[in-house]
Amino acid sequence: MSAQEALAAISRLKSSIGSAESDWKLTVLEAIADWPLANEDVGGETFEYLIGGEAFNWRLLAQRLLGECGSVIPDETLWEWLSDSVLFAGFEEPDFMRAVGVDKFRAHLSYFYGVTVEQSLLVAVEEEVTHQRVGSGRQLSDGSLERAYALLYGDEREHLWEVFRLEAGVHAAREGWRHRDEHSLGSEDSFTYWLFKLRMERSDPAKIASDTRKGLAKLERMRQNDIRRRTMLQSDEMLNETRQRRRVTRGR
Repeated sequence: MSAQEALAAISRLKSSIGSAESDWKLTVLEAIADWPLANEDVGGETFEYLIGGEAFNWRLLAQRLLGECGSVIPDETLWEWLSDSVLFAGFEEPDFMRAVGVDKFRAHLSYFYGVTVEQSLLVAVEEEVTHQRVGSGRQLSDGSLERAYALLYGDEREHLWEVFRLEAGVHAAREGWRHRDEHSLGSEDSFTYWLFKLRMERSDPAKIASDTRKGLAKLERMRQNDIRRRTMLQSDEMLNETRQRRRVTRGR
């Protein structure tokens, strides 16, 4: 029954997203509200939308749904929306919650803080370790990321992954492969969310709040850097177009 409901949601999206009066982003969010599946296999690929029944990756589902709609939305416009880490997809919080529904809204917050912010926190701590090594005059090494795992979660990544793999029942992609080759995008997100919950269990409230602020600050810096990069690329494209027009004009 859920598979049929999923097909019906896709059909409704296809029929409404191309209409001139529709807000296509809102239309996609409303289709997400109707979506019944926590995960599915499509073309041999597993899409894990709801991690552990708690953390909802709406962007992955939006990508899946829009993939069914052909070229209705220009790729550049689509990916600019899906790649932006802003919390409520460019909507006001109440509008986003109404669009996707209360349950998916809450699960989206779990994903945002448990996966997106957690990944940014790990990057921030890794950078701190690197800066400390440079500031103390020591040579750079490949151990900054491992040190970041130890500081945040109390153990090295490989051992943490093995514990997670056993608890979650994740199997290696191929027999004998090491953990870095086992990961799919879904298992990586699940691992990150597991680490987030582990950190919540082991940290006091003040440390949790401090780490959350650090992760949010790093996420916003990365977002602003990406905006500046895209602005520069667009400026370069405009400059090249202007130069080409001038060459064409001179050649007449």
